[in-house]
Amino acid sequence: MSDQPPVPPLPPQQPAATPTPTPAPAPSDGFDRLLRAVPGRDWLAAVLGAVGGWVAAYVVAVVSLLLTVAVAAAGGSGGGSSDLGSSSGIGGGSGVPDVQSLLSGVSVILGAPAQLVVLADLGRLHGSGSIGLLGSGSGSIGVVPAVVLAAQVVLAVVLTRRIRSRVVALPQLLLTSAVSGLVLVALTTLTGLVLAIRFPEVDGATIEPVHGVGLGSMLGSFLIGALSALLARPALLVRGNVLVGRVLGTVRVAASQLVVLVAVVSVVVVVVALVAQPSWGAALPLLVGNAGVVLTALGFLGGIGSGGLGPVNSTATVFGGAGGWTWLVVLLVLVSAFAAGLALAVRRNDRARSTLDWVVTPVVWALGGLVLLVLGTLVVSYRVSGASTVGGSGSVGVTPWTPVVFLLWGAAIEVVARYVAPVLLPRLGGGVLLRTAKLVGTDPQPAPAWAVAGSPAAGAPAAGAPASGAPTTVAPAVGDQAAAQQVAAQQVAAPGAPVADPQATDAAATQAPVDGVWAQAPGVGAPGAPGVGAAGPQPFIGGQATAPAPMSPKARKVLVRSLVAAGVVVVVVVAGAVTTGVLRSNVWGPAPTARSYIEAIARGDADAASRMTEAPSNASMLDAAVLKSASDRPTNVRIGRVSTSGDTAYATVRYQQGGSARTGDITLERTGTSFLVKDEWRVTKPLADRVSITASDVLEGADVTVGGKKVGAIENGAFESLAYPGSYEVEVGGTKYFTGGTKTVKVGASAAPYLSFQPEATKALERDAEQYVSDLIDSCAEKTDIGYGDGCPWYGPYDAQGSVQYTVKSKPELTVESSGSGYVEVKSTKDGQIAYSYKDFFGDAKKGDDTFDVDTYLKVEDGELVSAY
Repeated sequence: MSDQPPVPPLPPQQPAATPTPTPAPAPSDGFDRLLRAVPGRDWLAAVLGAVGGWVAAYVVAVVSLLLTVAVAAAGGSGGGSSDLGSSSGIGGGSGVPDVQSLLSGVSVILGAPAQLVVLADLGRLHGSGSIGLLGSGSGSIGVVPAVVLAAQVVLAVVLTRRIRSRVVALPQLLLTSAVSGLVLVALTTLTGLVLAIRFPEVDGATIEPVHGVGLGSMLGSFLIGALSALLARPALLVRGNVLVGRVLGTVRVAASQLVVLVAVVSVVVVVVALVAQPSWGAALPLLVGNAGVVLTALGFLGGIGSGGLGPVNSTATVFGGAGGWTWLVVLLVLVSAFAAGLALAVRRNDRARSTLDWVVTPVVWALGGLVLLVLGTLVVSYRVSGASTVGGSGSVGVTPWTPVVFLLWGAAIEVVARYVAPVLLPRLGGGVLLRTAKLVGTDPQPAPAWAVAGSPAAGAPAAGAPASGAPTTVAPAVGDQAAAQQVAAQQVAAPGAPVADPQATDAAATQAPVDGVWAQAPGVGAPGAPGVGAAGPQPFIGGQATAPAPMSPKARKVLVRSLVAAGVVVVVVVAGAVTTGVLRSNVWGPAPTARSYIEAIARGDADAASRMTEAPSNASMLDAAVLKSASDRPTNVRIGRVSTSGDTAYATVRYQQGGSARTGDITLERTGTSFLVKDEWRVTKPLADRVSITASDVLEGADVTVGGKKVGAIENGAFESLAYPGSYEVEVGGTKYFTGGTKTVKVGASAAPYLSFQPEATKALERDAEQYVSDLIDSCAEKTDIGYGDGCPWYGPYDAQGSVQYTVKSKPELTVESSGSGYVEVKSTKDGQIAYSYKDFFGDAKKGDDTFDVDTYLKVEDGELVSAY
C-alpha cells in the first residue's frame, strides 16, 4: 500500500477560461505604436532643430542690436564725451548703481534680443503704464525682423536635415514636426516672459514689463517650428504622389526667386545707405531685411503705404510716389521672373502639362506675396486714458492688395514655362540645363502603365528592363531628389543613352516600388502614363526628347534678330518706364510744383505763387505788393517727404527764416494729366498762417493796410487773412479822432501771428478836446448860478445870496488821454484861477478868487465830442 492517503477522484475540469484583457481603445494603441515607431534620432532632431533655430535667432538679434547701437553711436559722436561717473548715470551720483536700476539694465541687455525673437515669431511687443494724474495708456507694435526669422528657419532646417533619418513615414514626420513646433513655442514663450524688459520704478509713474508674448506669438512659433521641420526634407512628403512633388517643386522655384531678389535688393540698400544716405545706417542692422522685402514688393508692381495712423492714408507705387529709380527693381524682377519660368520648365521637363498648373503656379506666387506682406508690414495700436480716452490702430508697409499682383505674376511665369521654355531650352545646350537641374531639382514623373501592372506575368517588362529593346532607365523611388537629379543629369548629357543606376549598391532600394508604383526618371516617357494622356510624358530635354532640328542660316538670322529686337523692346520699355517715372516724380510730380511754389514765395513773387494756388477766402494778404514789403522771407528752401494718395499729395517744407529753421506743410491736388504721364498740380493748402487782428469798437470800419496795400477793414472788431512767411508792417487806420497805429507781425514763427490794436488819439482829438474844455470854462464863467449838475470845474461861493459874477483870470494847462474803450479824459496839469464877486446873506458885497482843476470825460458820438456822462 501506498503511504499516501487516497485522493478522492475529482470531477473532470473544464479548461480554464483565459481572461480576455480589455483592449485599449484603438486610437490609444495606434498612438502608442506611432510613438514607438519614431526612432530616437528623429526625436532628437525634432528637439535640437527647434532649440538650434531659437539660439541662432537670439544670436543674430544680439548682433543686430549691437550693430545698431554702434552705428547710432558713430553717427552721433563728435559732439562731446560722456561722463560715466556723473550723476546722470545709472544710480545717480553715488557711483554705485542701485539694485533696481541694475536689474533693469540687465533686463534690457538680455531681454531685447529675446523680444526680437518673439517678434520674429509673429508676436507683438506691448506695454502699458500710468503717470500720476495724467492717466494710463497701453500700446503695441508688431513687426517681423526678417533677418532674425531667416536665421531661425535656416538653422532649424539644417539641423533637422543633418540629424533626421532619411526614411520616415508620414505619420512620424507629422508627429516630430509638431513636436518641433511645441518646443519652439515653449522656448519663445518662456524666454519672452522671463526676459521681459523691466524699467525701474519712478515716483508717480508705473511702467509694466514690456514683452511680445501673446496668442499670436504662440501660434506663429508653432507654425514656424513645425513647417521648418516638415519641409527640411520635402522629398519625404512626396511618397509617390506626383502632384505633391510638383507643387513642392513650384514652391521651391518661387521661394528661390523671392529669396534671391530680397538678398540682392538688401545688399543694394546697404551700399546706398552707407554711401549716399549714411543717416539710414542706424536702422539697417535690424531692418535691412524688411527694407529688402518692401522694395521687392514694389518691384513686383505692388504698393507700400500707411493706413489708420491719422487722417491721411498714403500709398506709393512705382507709378507714383516711390521714385523713378524703383523701376530698376522692376527690371530685376522682370528678368528673374523670366528665369523662374525657364527654371520651372527645367524642373518639370514635360511638354504635356495639366490644367491644374494654371491654378498651382499663380497660387504659389500669391502665397509668396502674402509672406512678403507679413514681413514688410508694421502694425501699431495704442490707447490712452486720461481726461478723455484716445486710441487707434494702423499699419505701415506693404499694401494688402499686393498678393493679388503676385498672383498675376505667377500666371505670367506659367506662360513662360508652358510656351516659351519648350522652344528655348532645347537650344541652350546640355551643360546649361544640367546646371539648372542641379539647382532647381526635378519633378517626379507619373509611372508608366507597364510599371503599374507590376509583374512580368502580366506582360509587362521586368523592373528596370527596357520595354521594347530600347534602353530604359528606372529611376530611384520618388522622393530621392539627389538620385533623380543624377539620372536627369546623365540623360541631359547623353539623350537616349542607358543610364547607370545611381544606387546600384542598394538594389533593393533602387528597385523598390513606392506605394506600388515604379517611378521613372524625368524625361523617360511611356505610353499610357497616368495623368498625361496616351502619349505619356513629353520631355523636351533628355530621355525620349526629340533633338531639335538644326537651324538654317535664315532661321538663325531671324532668331537672332528677333532676340535682339525683343531685347531692344524690353530695354526701351524699361528705359521709358524709368524715364517716365523720373519725370513724373522729379519734373511733373507734386514735389517740383511744391518747390517752385516755395521758391516764388522766397523771392517775393506772389503772382507766380498765386498761379499755382487755389487760395481760399480771407486771403487778401497773399498779394504781390504785400509779399514784396515783407522782410524775413523764407530762404534755403528744401522739400522734405512728399506722400501721394490718389489725386492728393502732402509735402513737408523746410526753410530758414531769420536765422531759425522752420517747417511747414502744404497740400496739392492733381488737376489733370496730359499725354497720360504729365501731371498738373495746384496747391490747395498754401504755406501760410492765418493772421488775426483785433481792434476796439471805435476803430470799427477802419482800413487795414500792409505795404501800402489796403487788404481789408475792421469788421465786428476783427480782421483775418492768410499770409506767407515773413515780417509785415500792419497799419490800422481810423477816424478823425482815433487811429489804430502801426505794428509788426511775424508769420511763420512758432507763435500764432496775432495783433491787438488799441485806439490812439489824433492831433485833432487833442485840439478839439482842449477846445471843448475851454468852451466849457467860458460858458461856466458866463453863468451867475452854478450847481453840481452843470458840469463846471468850480462851484459858486457857499454864502452867496443872489447872482455871482465870475471872471477867469487864467485857464488851466490841459492834457488829453484816450482809453482802449474809446473814452477821452481831459485833465489839468496846472490849475486855473477864477475871480468872483457877490453879496452874502447879510447884503454885504464881497470879492474873492480861487483855483480850479479839470478832470472831464468825453466820448465821440456821431463824429462829435460830447460829455461821456
